[in-house]
Amino acid sequence: MTDEEKSRWMTQERCRRQAQRQQTPAAAAVDAESERVERKLEARGYAPVKQLR
Repeated sequence: MTDEEKSRWMTQERCRRQAQRQQTPAAAAVDAESERVERKLEARGYAPVKQLR
């Protein structure tokens, strides 16, 4: 990634984390999407190896 892409990604990541901490509607949307992805992965038989150690 270029420096500009890294900077944009870091800014987005900071905003996402701040929204989660503040219990905003955006945080609820991110949490819902995260749970949805986890359910889809589990349905496909995916098991996170790192958490099972």
